[in-house]
Amino acid sequence: MDNFRTGVPFFSIVIPVYNRYDLVKETINSVLNQEMQNFEIVIIDDGSTDGSGKKLDEVFGIVPGIRIIHQPNLERGAARNRGIKEAKGEYVVLLDSDDRLLPNHLSTLFKYIESLNYPDFIATKYEFLRDNKRVSSDISKYNESYYDYQMVLDGNPLACNVCLKKNNPKLILFIEDRQFAIKEDWMFFIQNLRHQRLYLIDQVTLLMLDHPDRSMQGDNSILIGKTLSAKKWIIENVELNDRDLDKLEASVGYFCSIHSYLNFERKQALQFIFSAFNHGGVKAKYIVMLAKILAGKKMISLLRR
Repeated sequence: MDNFRTGVPFFSIVIPVYNRYDLVKETINSVLNQEMQNFEIVIIDDGSTDGSGKKLDEVFGIVPGIRIIHQPNLERGAARNRGIKEAKGEYVVLLDSDDRLLPNHLSTLFKYIESLNYPDFIATKYEFLRDNKRVSSDISKYNESYYDYQMVLDGNPLACNVCLKKNNPKLILFIEDRQFAIKEDWMFFIQNLRHQRLYLIDQVTLLMLDHPDRSMQGDNSILIGKTLSAKKWIIENVELNDRDLDKLEASVGYFCSIHSYLNFERKQALQFIFSAFNHGGVKAKYIVMLAKILAGKKMISLLRR
């Protein structure tokens, strides 16, 4: 159970990579430094254009227990699906190229997997690593327990802290469509947790590196467009009741109002925040957002000087 270099691994760590060699090498090293060593690493080079694929082959291709698979650029969802299909482990750990596992990540997962009689989905908590300081994430407010799709319906607190059972006949793979890139995680969890459950462990064992090139730090207009496209797809393809739909519409309205505001699109931001009020009722965070929109981003910047 201790040596990942021989036998069948218990965990398969799937890491999609598109460029970012300097980031992903630290991610890989964080896996190699795990207390529990019964794992393999499956790296999917998703058509890197900066030489990252070649560097990965040179540095990590000779390391036992690491497999590097090269494919044309098909986006993260397709790369993850390839990794899941190629995985030999009993459980698959989904990891992004800018995440860092703490040394006890796999040992913590294994302990709970055994005690819970091998659940379909299991996750630990994570924090952001920002300017070398650990910062709490939205997942911190959730107690240790089982959760279903309601956890992610009004926003996605989950990330690459999720581990899934490979031989799960109910598993729905990631959407492989570029128009949903960035939002494929959200769609994946809503689909899979609609009729299944995830167990959340109340322990931080994962760090997400917060940097300017993170997928959720991109162009606000693109984020809004992809969020609206994902919402439309969810409504058309996932069975939701009226209460669920209101929750979905409210969360999307609030999210899009934030990014419209950051884009100096006040009229659009107002439309989105009013949608949040209409579907989600009066909430403190909506009132705060409305006040910011009415004041304007420039005015708030001046007041803070």
